[in-house]
Amino acid sequence: MPNFRELGNEHFKAGRFKEAEQQYTESILTVSRNDPKIFTNRALTRIRLQDWAGAETDARKAIELHGDKTNITMKPHFYLAQALLQQRRIGEALAEALQAYQICLETKDSSAEVISQHILRIKKMQWQTKETLRIRRMEHTLALLETLLEERLQKDLTELEERFKRGEIGETGRDEEKAELEKEADERRHEVREKLGNPTMPNTADRVVPDYLIDPITFEVMHDPVITPSGASYERVSLLKHLRAHGTDPITRRPLSEKQLITNMALRNACAEFLENNGWAVDW
Repeated sequence: MPNFRELGNEHFKAGRFKEAEQQYTESILTVSRNDPKIFTNRALTRIRLQDWAGAETDARKAIELHGDKTNITMKPHFYLAQALLQQRRIGEALAEALQAYQICLETKDSSAEVISQHILRIKKMQWQTKETLRIRRMEHTLALLETLLEERLQKDLTELEERFKRGEIGETGRDEEKAELEKEADERRHEVREKLGNPTMPNTADRVVPDYLIDPITFEVMHDPVITPSGASYERVSLLKHLRAHGTDPITRRPLSEKQLITNMALRNACAEFLENNGWAVDW
């Protein structure tokens, strides 16, 4: 009997993802229906094929088959996060990505850096979704106010014309009052637009990231900051990468180990709140 898993692996490495999926499916149907690794492999293959629902199903099955062995479920959790994100289930995607990230930290897996970036992308998408809704609400409000202002102007002009017909006001007075009403309407429209602003144009003056939220190593916004004995805070994965290469505190140059790092919860909460309201900062 051919080894369908190995054939699937060969097709995957060659970029033949549809063929790889077929071989992994054959393996599941014949000998590997209880093997979480084959479902993990097919989940990744389906991600490459952009079959997000299929990838979700396989990733969940892999997690289920792993059972209590949560320390080896990093890949299916990460694949599940990717599949959910593409289906716009952003909250679920973030939860799965955070779980994969935590497993990386516990097992010292080098994928932590990649997953950390993915978490930031999810948070950016969360913000974009909220921003889209905000813009729609603002545009609707602006259109509604402008409609009301126009209706008010037309009502005033109609009343003015009726006064003219009744002889209560002359032609010159009517023309002067009409010009004044139209001028006031224009000023009100301008004031409304100025107060609300252009909902699609951000205030660039507000687009500043506070220094204390920026990782001194990568100069990017942090989401999982840790504090060192010297009192400085860094993004966890960037500091761990530095420690693997140098083994010293970036500032004091004294020996530093992972055990000495403490999660900076206050700063983490500040970073989370900032990113929730300023998703653009992911690409800052």
